[in-house]
Parts: sequence; structure tokens; C-alpha cells
Amino acid sequence: RGLPMSGVVPSRLGGQPVGEAARIAGGVYQLKLPVPFPLRFVSSYLFAGEGGWTVLDPGYDYPDARKAWEAAAAGLGLDLERGVEKIVVTHLHPDHIGLARWMQERSGAPVLMLAGEVEAARRVWDPERDLEDFVRFLVRNGMDEGTARPTAGTTDLGVRVPEEVVPVRPGEKLRLGEVVARAIHTPGHSDHHFVLYDPERGMLVAGDQLLLKITPNIGLWPYTAPRPLRRYLRSIGGLRGLDVGLVLPGHGPLFHDLGGRVDELVAHHAERLEVMHAAFGGRPATPYEIARRVFPADQLSPHQLRFALAETLAHLEHLVDEGRAELLEEEPATYAPLF
Repeated sequence: RGLPMSGVVPSRLGGQPVGEAARIAGGVYQLKLPVPFPLRFVSSYLFAGEGGWTVLDPGYDYPDARKAWEAAAAGLGLDLERGVEKIVVTHLHPDHIGLARWMQERSGAPVLMLAGEVEAARRVWDPERDLEDFVRFLVRNGMDEGTARPTAGTTDLGVRVPEEVVPVRPGEKLRLGEVVARAIHTPGHSDHHFVLYDPERGMLVAGDQLLLKITPNIGLWPYTAPRPLRRYLRSIGGLRGLDVGLVLPGHGPLFHDLGGRVDELVAHHAERLEVMHAAFGGRPATPYEIARRVFPADQLSPHQLRFALAETLAHLEHLVDEGRAELLEEEPATYAPLF
């Protein structure tokens, strides 16, 4: 994820501490669940309805988050065994899908995800998956093997994908408490990420597609389809015309200016493309060399290094599509600026 950036003013809603839930609209609550990495929290959203509660993005699976769920549910009068109607997951990343199986096993409620993301989650979080493929991917893109192995080793294979997941189709309408919202496929941060548009309340449940203080990681991974940056820019551009008064993101503060934030994110990636292009210094380089020039080397853990490389690859691919760079060699991958 990118550096802090935004002129859009945060909402005054959702000011509660991490670990607590707060009401943000009629029948809608935000629960800030702790995560064991610098983001500090992921937002789960709860929608109260006559048939039970809808839980969106139940969080990262570790003891602190489970404790937060127990305390928050008790405070809201939510019985985790009998009161959950359904569990909706915007995308496969562990801080969003992680607790879905735990909650499903407790409640018996169905888990819903966009159809393609269900298949991707089973592939990515397969406990039998061989990490050697990821090591080869890193080395092929210029990382030395001594760095690639510990970097690949930070892959979290502890995610337990729910046994049964109900596939959602783009455009399908889902009930969020007492209101119906439309599922919109928004690829980029993941191939089958989706957001939920609630026109009655003027709300957009945005997952990680639109964040305020940071930018979502748009990366090219071994398991993603080509051109994630192009697909991301198209998908956020397609949200511009929605009648939205409140955006509910997966991380950071809630906000109101949807169009303003989309404009900032588009400008941010245009700037990043310039930075990546300038990092060539007029000479061919591997993606890893570019990543080390663009991202502060002394501030990256092995886990963060993989995200830096994936983001660099996505931007290099976009520069090639724009005719501003070319791929000279496949292995190790070597790119050159064209002008």
C-alpha cells in the first residue's frame, strides 16, 4: 500500500478506538478489528436486519481479533452462534477472509464472495501449495535467491478458506440488513474484488478498492491476471457517477467525497508511473532493481519487499502498454525505457 496522501476530508463518523464497534448509520455498525501489522486495524461492517445480522469482512484470524469479536458482539446484542444471517467477503486477502471460516463454523451462516474470488482463494491459500513457484517468480524478476527464499517464506498459508462459499455474480443484489445493495465487480487490488452500492442510504461499502489515507496495493502476482493497474483505474473510474454520500473502506477513516478520492487515486498512479520511468536512469534494469530504487530499502521488511516488487511489476507492465518501456529479456526480466 502506498504512502499517506489525500486532500479529501475524513468523516467524523467511526472515531471509536481499535477493538470497538460504533453505529455509523441506521442499522449499520463499524467494528475496528486489530491486525498484527502496521495497518493497525481492518474494518468489519455489520448490518442489523429482521432475519439476523450481515457481517462484511470478518477480519484477520488471530487471538486479538477473536477477542474483539466476542466483546463487540456482546455489546451489540449479537449472538455469534444464532444471530448471524450471512458473512460477505469482499476479497481473498487474509485480513478480510481470515475469520470467515471461524465465524461460519460458529454461526452456520453462509459465506458469500464473488465467484472468481472463491476459486482464487482456494488456489492461493491451498496448504499444499509449493512455495518454490513463488521463489522462481521472484528470481525471474531480478531478486537474488538469498533474498527470494526468506521473502517467499513470509507467505501466510494459515488462511482457512470456508468449506462452502456461495458465489455472487456481478450486478447481483444482496440484502444488507434492511436495505438491498448491488454488487459491483472492481478488479485491481485483487482480480475479483467487489464493492456494494446501497443507493437507498447513499453508501458504498468499498473494501480495499478506495482507501483514504493510503492507497491499495495494485500488484502483479503469479496468480493474478495481467494488467491489474489498467483494470483498477477502469474500475474506480466506473464508480465516479454513483450517488454516494458515505464511503465505508476496509482500512482508515470513512469519507464522503467519492469523486474527489477517485481523482486523487488516478493522479497518484500517474505520478507513480513517472517515478518508475525515471528510476531507469536511462538504462535497462530488472523489476527488482527498479523496486529497490523507488521504495526506501531500509524501511522494507521481507514481507513488504514482495509487495514493492509486485507493485513495480504492475506499473512496468502499464508503461509497456503505454509505449514508454519495453521488455528486453524474459529471464531475468529486464526492461528498458523508450523515451
